[in-house]
Amino acid sequence: MRETLYRALRAAVIFICHAALACVIVVCVWVVDQLIRLLGHDSTGMLLFGRVPLAYLFQTIDVVMIVLFGLAGAIEAAKELFR
Repeated sequence: MRETLYRALRAAVIFICHAALACVIVVCVWVVDQLIRLLGHDSTGMLLFGRVPLAYLFQTIDVVMIVLFGLAGAIEAAKELFR
């Protein structure tokens, strides 16, 4: 019983750590976006390679980080829980 509780607690901590790391990365991306805006450039008006608005890049990075760290956290937590 104690071993099962320990594994469940460890799985929860692993998932929470992955979620916290994803939040930190998303906040860092937001800070970079705000710095670009502060320097006088509107990231929605700036184009990447002359075609794609720079704001799309920041939004894509946010989504990818949330999905990747969410999946990685869930997989690692499941491995720990069911080992």
